[in-house]
Amino acid sequence: TPFLLAPGSSGRSAIDEAIADFHKYTCLRFAPRTNEEAYIKFYQGSGCSSPVGYSGYVNEISIGQGCGYKSIVIHEIMHSLGFYHEQSRPDRDDYVEIVWDNIESGMRYNFDKQSNIDSLGTPYDYRSVMHYGGTAFGIGRPARVTIKAKDKEHVIGQRSGFSQIDLEQLNLRYNC
Repeated sequence: TPFLLAPGSSGRSAIDEAIADFHKYTCLRFAPRTNEEAYIKFYQGSGCSSPVGYSGYVNEISIGQGCGYKSIVIHEIMHSLGFYHEQSRPDRDDYVEIVWDNIESGMRYNFDKQSNIDSLGTPYDYRSVMHYGGTAFGIGRPARVTIKAKDKEHVIGQRSGFSQIDLEQLNLRYNC
């Protein structure tokens, strides 16, 4: 997959580290864009975001201020490759409780279930790089809890890199 780092972009080292992890743990390959019409463009926007799914044209991934961490870049590339948030799985209510009243106004859409998610037979992954942490978009300071594991033994979310199930899903989806 070709990629381009837009002029003035930040997070170059985090992007390089994330791509290195994709190369190390999956069969997916990223290379600097030459003249391809379809590519991933990293730019410095107003946050960390990516559309879900590869458009076949230019997929723009915002790596704004505060987003220059390998695991955040992995998270956004995963969106671009078609992955939704883990807590958006149709079966998520079996595993977690969303505390709707604690979510910042205008951010609740991030917690909506997506009926079109195919987890390829993998179990719910509390440790997925695609799972929000327990206080994501929580109101107040310190932020209130927005996601609770129904089984208290599970820690929700992490931002250190791929989980084993993330890698399993990637390698299944892309026939690695």
